[in-house]
Amino acid sequence: MKSSVKIGTIIGIPIRIHFTFLLILALFAWSFSISSVAFFGIIIGYGALPIELKWKVLFGIFCAILLFVCVILHEIGHSYMTQKYGYKIHSITLFIFGGISQAEELPQNPKMEFTIAVIGPAISIFLGAIAYVFYLLINTFPASISTQIIVITVGTLAFYNVLLGLFNLIPAFPIDGGRILRSFLASRIEYKRATKIASNIGKGFAVAMAVLGIFFNIWLVLVAVFVYIGATEEDKNLQISVTLEGYKGKNLMTPKIDSTPPTMTLQEFSGYMLSHKHLEYPVMENNHLLGMMSINEFHKIAREKQNNTLVKDVMRTDVLSIDADEPASAAFKMMTQHNHERLIVKKMVSTRGSFLGQTFNVRWS
Repeated sequence: MKSSVKIGTIIGIPIRIHFTFLLILALFAWSFSISSVAFFGIIIGYGALPIELKWKVLFGIFCAILLFVCVILHEIGHSYMTQKYGYKIHSITLFIFGGISQAEELPQNPKMEFTIAVIGPAISIFLGAIAYVFYLLINTFPASISTQIIVITVGTLAFYNVLLGLFNLIPAFPIDGGRILRSFLASRIEYKRATKIASNIGKGFAVAMAVLGIFFNIWLVLVAVFVYIGATEEDKNLQISVTLEGYKGKNLMTPKIDSTPPTMTLQEFSGYMLSHKHLEYPVMENNHLLGMMSINEFHKIAREKQNNTLVKDVMRTDVLSIDADEPASAAFKMMTQHNHERLIVKKMVSTRGSFLGQTFNVRWS
């Protein structure tokens, strides 16, 4: 996911935060600091406590961080099970709607998908139950400010973890319930048809949530948009995968593509982009691929320095590539996972060199 930064690693999986996560973290922290609302007898927020605002804010931040640690544990559950089945997890990213695990590929086996999907909500509900046990236990202690602070903290964690677990059981993509539904359907009907049905059900839930949100809570409208887009993307990815079936990378390459030399200045590269109408180019020297140069790297350099900066100084060297005989669907998955619009296709033609091309565009040597 773009606009995210790595904050650490857990069980070998990079943990990243998207900038929108900071917004929701601040919102939760401030809400916990100034409000005090009862849900099912549990007090959420420190607003009613007879303490200074600075302490309420501090406790609000602490509680919000603990809550999102629980979100990470939810995603770690998904990731652990995914890796257990032999599929690689690239990263876990926290963003405005919670967390998302970015997997290399997900199994189409219904039992595997069910296990991976259900473990997240199960962990959230389990954490909520543990927090509620502590809530009941601490409530038996003599009343004091310290006791109230702890009771509010564990009560808040209990409420939101159970809420997170139950919400994720809603049968709508891209949340866990949609994948649970698909695994149930796929055990009875063909996988593609199961995906189509589950996606349509997800869109239906999104529309229903949006209508409810208009009358009750604007956040539901935002969540509905997220769910609808997720369901649409799942359906679109299915259609692309079906379309690409039977094709290999070499079948979808463009025979001729434009490349740039590493010694071209960025000022020259600007004119080159305007004349060739592309936003990204392979950087070649003596028929060897050195990297990729795009408009993103170009814009990182100030205009006054572009005449003295060469392409090789700013090009991207993490080039995505597949073999020409690999399935075209593998190229699509790789490009989607890494948010790249182009990918190099390679094929060895002799012991002296390789054939290179660019997926969905390509072929040059």
